[in-house]
Amino acid sequence: MPLVLRVTNTGNAPVTLQLMGRTPTADFHVTDAQGAPVWTRLRGKTMLGALRLYPLDPGKELVFRAAWNGRTDDDRDAPPGEYVIHGVLLTDDPGGLASSPVRLRIDA
Repeated sequence: MPLVLRVTNTGNAPVTLQLMGRTPTADFHVTDAQGAPVWTRLRGKTMLGALRLYPLDPGKELVFRAAWNGRTDDDRDAPPGEYVIHGVLLTDDPGGLASSPVRLRIDA
């Protein structure tokens, strides 16, 4: 399943984002309907902890793409059910900047 996170400057002035990593990076989190973690794109990956200032002009956007293969972090098929997906922009805040949730249903 393709995942896309878009971060757009909808204002009239440039903004400067404080982002983690050598290049702007985003994570994707999949949880079950109760909020238990199922899959995280960056789980187990080492990230450069450097803070980078990233200017974003009005009308410009950052786009992050990933794919979830329907498997859990421990490499099992996710069972049928409802899932919630968040894109998370890695910022200077430890929790990052999360998108609104998107719900997904996997049927048998």
